[in-house]
Amino acid sequence: MKKKEIFTTDFLPNKQEKLFSYEQYFKLFIKLYNNNLLPNNILLSGQSGLGKSTFAYHFINSILSNKEDYSYDFMNFTVNPLNRSFRLINNQCHPNFYLVENFADKQSISIKQVKDMINYFNKTSFEKKIKFILIDNAEYLNLHSVNALLKIIEEPNLNTFFIIIHNSTIKLAETLKSRCIEFKIFFSNHERQKILENLLIYYDLKIDINLLEKIKSFYDTPGIILNLVKLIKEAVIDVNNPNLINVISNLMEFIVRNKNNTNLNLLQNTIELFFFHELKKTNNKRKISLNYSKVLESLNSFRKYNIDMNNTFYEIKENIVHG
Repeated sequence: MKKKEIFTTDFLPNKQEKLFSYEQYFKLFIKLYNNNLLPNNILLSGQSGLGKSTFAYHFINSILSNKEDYSYDFMNFTVNPLNRSFRLINNQCHPNFYLVENFADKQSISIKQVKDMINYFNKTSFEKKIKFILIDNAEYLNLHSVNALLKIIEEPNLNTFFIIIHNSTIKLAETLKSRCIEFKIFFSNHERQKILENLLIYYDLKIDINLLEKIKSFYDTPGIILNLVKLIKEAVIDVNNPNLINVISNLMEFIVRNKNNTNLNLLQNTIELFFFHELKKTNNKRKISLNYSKVLESLNSFRKYNIDMNNTFYEIKENIVHG
């Protein structure tokens, strides 16, 4: 496979030119679309790091690029970087695609973002083609954002499809969930291993096999592991001191220093693993469970409300180190 040079944004779902191990899901969605049975409100739920957003971008490209040059390669599940729709989506100017996502420097998806999307929704689509609205990391929607979104998805436009991506380890508002057709994304351990192997080869990321096995004993989704390997390569994570408390501390410092929330899912995943291991080795499970609940509540409040990041991380560290 051709070596791919890595840039900072390469791991973003919209940049992924190759899709691994989603063949069955892809064929199902294409069949539904071709038979006019594709739901207008789709919820893709599953663990963070399984490639749900990447799958959504590939499916959307396969539809939008249908009559374009360099259209989607269904045989190899590959987007051609020369394709018009691929380039327009990456430049955030495709007339038939709209993205709502959590900004790296914001703690939630604001109601303004949803209202801007509604304005787009109410406009006639370019050449009367179908429109796709992708809502990524829907767990970042705050209460006001959800309420605004409900008003629009309750009035489906046959020509518009909402694809909502949800990290299933974080609760999603039931009012939103109930109005969507949910597709639960799941891969076996063997399938996850194959995805990870393919990603490491694709990005030419070499890592010591013993260290990789240690990482995999803590993390179980390909995207999370890939991101962690990248942070190790960038010396954000100290491989000589790899215990979970140090990983949590390093991640917090990295997020605060860069004022970037894109690694919050990795942070939460690491915190969950820390408490899971603590529960296994202690008899005082009630105390550990209580501290775990406090930490999760702090993280969820941070996502939903305008709470200072430094104070939130300080509280979390206190519960982890001294709890």
